[in-house]
Amino acid sequence: MEFNYRCIDAAGNSISGSITAGGLSEAKALLKNRGLMIVDISAKPNKAKGLLSRKKVKDADVYNLFRELSILIKSGIKIDRALEILIESSTNNQLSESLSSILRDVKAGKPLAKAFDSTGRFSHLAITMIHAGEGVGDIRSAFENIAEYQRFQMHFKGEIKNALAYPVFLICASLLTILVIFKFIIPRFFSIFGQQEAALPLAAKILYAAGGFLSLANIYFFVFAGLLFFILFRAINKQRLLSNLYSYLTYIPIIGKLILHLELSRFSYSMYSMLNSGIEFINALSLSTGVITDRRIKASIEPTIVQIKEGKAIAEVFKGIDLLPDIVHNMLRVGEESGNLKEIFYEIHKIFDEKFKNTTKRVLALIEPLVITITGIIVGFIVISLILTVMSAGNIRL
Repeated sequence: MEFNYRCIDAAGNSISGSITAGGLSEAKALLKNRGLMIVDISAKPNKAKGLLSRKKVKDADVYNLFRELSILIKSGIKIDRALEILIESSTNNQLSESLSSILRDVKAGKPLAKAFDSTGRFSHLAITMIHAGEGVGDIRSAFENIAEYQRFQMHFKGEIKNALAYPVFLICASLLTILVIFKFIIPRFFSIFGQQEAALPLAAKILYAAGGFLSLANIYFFVFAGLLFFILFRAINKQRLLSNLYSYLTYIPIIGKLILHLELSRFSYSMYSMLNSGIEFINALSLSTGVITDRRIKASIEPTIVQIKEGKAIAEVFKGIDLLPDIVHNMLRVGEESGNLKEIFYEIHKIFDEKFKNTTKRVLALIEPLVITITGIIVGFIVISLILTVMSAGNIRL
């Protein structure tokens, strides 16, 4: 089997690539023998299974799984019996197969983290949290923290989708309206004047040419191109695509600040979740850096791992990152002095989460009048062109 991996070497540099091994455990062992710290590793998708196949279960299923596991264990039920209960009640075939595999491994004496890891359906962050929970003897808190992190991810994605719903609907409705005008109304209007295109006013000629461009063949072409783009988008590495897209968007003033707030919010919440699960700060920082999509922000934070290992103060290290606002290293200095970095990262998350939401609301508030204005200009141009054509009808031979 072939596995894609993302690791950190001894110098703190991020390394990505692929490795061939007999299984996930063997692949991890090979990478560890090279002196690499694993941030993320997953089996390379099998093209024979189709472009739309998926390896991991949905976020909602993961959230429900770990939430129910934490509740069952809190009630005094042992882990093997808790897994049996969830297998019996699960309606998701993929999840049931994974839980059955975990149950077999647990009964065979394998550590719980390795049992979850062997399924290949759970993130490396979740596996690390489970491993930390086993180490401190508090697996219930580990499951609870994973569930909370999944809830945060689901809530975050849901808010973005809800915020984009109305602008997307408005844009689609405007495009549909313009398409109907160009496809059905304008051709019938100009059919009155026959083939006298040369005698039409300039505005009418532009309108006539635009109507001809929106032919049925061209519409089919755009629909086919859209479907092809969708299929390719599902097949390619989305993480790499987003990273390349972000590398350009971050230079746009408002959008760049929006992306910075989004990345810092996710990074801070990941740090809070890791530290809350009992994971050491360096390991938590390595793992949390992996959730950052923007290459520029990630490249700025990754060197801090080596610097902190060398004994430098956390606040001073983060102060040297030009991209980060001053509030970050100021709050980290407070966290270092009070010995409560976990709660400080949660507070940083709340600050940037609120900034992200407020900035998003302002950006989306501008989209509505912008779309309406552009649509009004196009419709106004159409109306003026038709009026000019009617006024010059005396110069056109019918």
